[in-house]
Amino acid sequence: MHPRVGHTDRHNLPRTLVQHPSELTDTDWSAWSRMRAENPSLRSPYFHPDYVKFLSDIRPDVRIVCQYDEDGTPRAFLPLQGQRFARPVGAPMSDYHGIITQDECVTYDSLLKDTGIGAFHYSCATDPARLRQTQILSTSVTAAIDIETTATDWRAARDGSYRRHLKSNRRRTRKAEENIGQPRIELFSRNIDVYQSLIDWKREKFAQTGKYDVLSADWTQSLIRTLWERGAKAGLRCDMHALYFGERLAAIDLGLSDGDVFHSWMVAYDDELSEYGPGIQLLEMLIDASDETGYRKIDMGEGLGGYKRHYASASVDVVSGFVPIAGAAGRLSRIYAATERWGVGRLKDAPGKLRRRYSQIAACEDNFTGRTRHMLAAFVKTGRS
Repeated sequence: MHPRVGHTDRHNLPRTLVQHPSELTDTDWSAWSRMRAENPSLRSPYFHPDYVKFLSDIRPDVRIVCQYDEDGTPRAFLPLQGQRFARPVGAPMSDYHGIITQDECVTYDSLLKDTGIGAFHYSCATDPARLRQTQILSTSVTAAIDIETTATDWRAARDGSYRRHLKSNRRRTRKAEENIGQPRIELFSRNIDVYQSLIDWKREKFAQTGKYDVLSADWTQSLIRTLWERGAKAGLRCDMHALYFGERLAAIDLGLSDGDVFHSWMVAYDDELSEYGPGIQLLEMLIDASDETGYRKIDMGEGLGGYKRHYASASVDVVSGFVPIAGAAGRLSRIYAATERWGVGRLKDAPGKLRRRYSQIAACEDNFTGRTRHMLAAFVKTGRS
């Protein structure tokens, strides 16, 4: 995809340009920020304009599809990466994505038409109404903790299931205190050794589970490290919080934040301490520290399974799939979609699992050799399962 690709038809319909982030004007960025502020579905820090700017510094293929009214007023923005097969900007590291707009008439089809993109592969889009039903392969919901006033008020509004869960967690807290040391939290940690422990623990977990290691790509670690090094006063940054049992590091939560929202991005803990539930203890302490951190929302990402069902006080519908636009890429995407729908019951969703794995690999690996190696491992794993 080449910068400045675009079209204007003879009926003065909206003008669309595909631009590098460096080509956007102050007016564009101001419009982006205003649209985001006025649209609750864009509250996540993944929609912060700085997120796209940072990614464009480390990925040469980042572009923004920009749509303007006939008088030049910005109407919509869609940041993405890739060429004929495009993906949301930051994929697979970006947990949410969508079109930056306030216009209900803007759809993915209308925005991507005549951009030179053959197909757009997405996951966890927060604006399903802008997609046709045939473009949606799976649906899910997000899980978030909305702390509107205080942690005490939030807990008081939880149901009996949460209270039973909390009682069990308090038993683990007492056990950890007796056997190891008093649990304590270090907010906004700047300790490089803690950061390295997070990376090491997370990569070990990828190896244990057989999941694709998204941290194996240089650019993914560069993104996280750069955002963390910005510090807690930056408008967009990664905040890192650490749980200790006495002097022993037990769990770490590094999340993307723009101030009042903390999106829990990478959570890891010492496997030897798993019986004490260190991840849950850290989450409980983060809720208690909401006044100190300024977080009014702790976003736990997609899904309501496991521990999330006890904590989620807010959720948003999200969808995953393909938008076939034109050419061979569009036709191939339609074939992928048909195969995946066919295989949901007959093949235990094997095509879907491989498609999701390939989407992660293709977004991280720039060369054919790397993609092939990781996909062969995925085929072996799928065959065994």
